[in-house]
Amino acid sequence: MNIIEASNLEYVYPDKTLGIKNFSLNIEESERVVLLGSNGCGKSTLLKLFAGLIKPMSGSIKIFEKDVIRENYLYFRKNIGFLFQNPDDFLFNPTVEDELLYTPMQLGFSEVEAKNLIAENANYFGIEKLYEKPPFRLSGGEKKRVALACVLQLNPKLLILDEPTSNIDGKTRNKIIEFLKEYKGTMILSTHEIDFVKKISNKVVLLSPDKEILKLGGIELLEDIEYLEAAEIL
Repeated sequence: MNIIEASNLEYVYPDKTLGIKNFSLNIEESERVVLLGSNGCGKSTLLKLFAGLIKPMSGSIKIFEKDVIRENYLYFRKNIGFLFQNPDDFLFNPTVEDELLYTPMQLGFSEVEAKNLIAENANYFGIEKLYEKPPFRLSGGEKKRVALACVLQLNPKLLILDEPTSNIDGKTRNKIIEFLKEYKGTMILSTHEIDFVKKISNKVVLLSPDKEILKLGGIELLEDIEYLEAAEIL
């Protein structure tokens, strides 16, 4: 099954800034795909397209072999976990516990069911003691762990992560890497950290500063200095 089928995607933001162009890629079930490139090369735009959060201006995309239309949004919401690069764009409830409970209760879980559901992830990421704290008072690493615990509540089939190791402490970074190694679903993430890519991926999409695919391949692509320099990540 193709989780993502993208053909000739182009996206331009309302202010006329180009997001991505001429992008085509199929991602199969259980693949671990990393979008690698310099800042501003289109990684975040692609992740939003892959999650159905925005629609391409031209080209076509299917997610779980479904069109990106309103009738499919609830299915996407239940089966896609999206971690924003900046947790402040995601965390908005009064307390950490409220954040964790928000999605399952919005989807019809009772409070008791939701609390049972969030307990395992809260324990895994070590955030039980943060339940009563407002998210804005957390450290960067704590916010990232809370945000990741939130997106994992329903055990999503597709996990999309935007720069998951940026602006965090070493302990949180190691915990995220440990989790990603164990995750069994399909994963797509963006980063500019080559050493991180080597630890968790099996497919690399190297993006050019011109917001197109420069090269597609396996982990061996990370040994090609010429392409890495062309992508402006060395």
